[in-house]
Amino acid sequence: MKVKNSHQKYRTYAYRLLGLVFLLTSLSEQAEAQILQPDSLMQKVEELGSAILDKEQDTSYIKNFSQDLTLKLIGVNKINYFTVKDREQNSSIRYRPDRRLNLGIGVAYKWFALDLAFNVGIAENTGFLNSNLLDFQGTIFNNKQYISAVYQYYYGYQHSDMSGVSSRVFPASKVRDDIRSVFVGLDYTFAFNYDKFSLKAPFIQNEMQKKSAGSVLAGFSFYMFNMVSDSSVISNEIASNFNKNLHLTDVNSTSMAVNIGYMYTLVWKEHFFVTLSLIPSLGLNMGDYKTDFRQPYPTHLFLGLSTINSIGYNADKLFGGIQFATDSYDTRIEKKQKVVSGHGKIKLYFGYRFKYKKTNKNSKGNSR
Repeated sequence: MKVKNSHQKYRTYAYRLLGLVFLLTSLSEQAEAQILQPDSLMQKVEELGSAILDKEQDTSYIKNFSQDLTLKLIGVNKINYFTVKDREQNSSIRYRPDRRLNLGIGVAYKWFALDLAFNVGIAENTGFLNSNLLDFQGTIFNNKQYISAVYQYYYGYQHSDMSGVSSRVFPASKVRDDIRSVFVGLDYTFAFNYDKFSLKAPFIQNEMQKKSAGSVLAGFSFYMFNMVSDSSVISNEIASNFNKNLHLTDVNSTSMAVNIGYMYTLVWKEHFFVTLSLIPSLGLNMGDYKTDFRQPYPTHLFLGLSTINSIGYNADKLFGGIQFATDSYDTRIEKKQKVVSGHGKIKLYFGYRFKYKKTNKNSKGNSR
């Protein structure tokens, strides 16, 4: 009887020991799983990144002409302006330089694409005594994203629009030869649906959108704006219609923003298309201004808006259309006084694609 009880006792101890070993093994496996969890998370992140960045173009939506030599003629009108707004008195005045027509050519082959346009002396007859400018606007596209860079220097402005001011007190002259400005901008934008939606088709013309499609866009932007004048941009005749904080002779503004928007291309009868976009931005603005003396304005959040659009005809060889791009952002001097600055361009284009055929050196006959 004692032997039997002893065996049961040992068997109980053995079961407890096996249970303890199983428990320790289980805890060890859980601990190992917890240790490996960050690697698993990184793997998920990598899989998500690959799903976003490594998609192949859907040829039922996009036709590629990068192997063709694309040539085009272009006409460009650049946009530059700033508007002084007083919401307390519901008054505003907008300034812009004289408009000038630029003509040039564009070429695209494989990964390379370049448009060059130059002023040909066609401009408004506005009576400027002193008018100089340097306006560079460039954009680099690939199938997933685009980067835009802008440098604008303008010397000589005119007021083009005014509200909240009686016509009886309009300034004697629209021209302000003393106003000059510098604008520097950099934008980066990523298109998430790049496997079905083409950025190049409406803006570079070395691809064609075969079916209607759109994409969510996201990116960031950086802007610097400086405006200087010898006397206040609010002339004596209309000074009473604007708060004294807006009697500006100098404004310096720096802005950084994140952008989220949408772009869509509607295809009609295979070759006609309309591409529209709306890209709002939320950013931080800081800087200073000068009236009688220089002082900083409050650092603040701002809402900006940009758009890049195109409408035209795009076939295998012939293509043509019009593009329009502009953006604007606010510099808030005080709660109800601000300066809105903007830039952009309008481009007309017409072009032709030349098929490039590779010759087979080992073939004696003509290639098909």
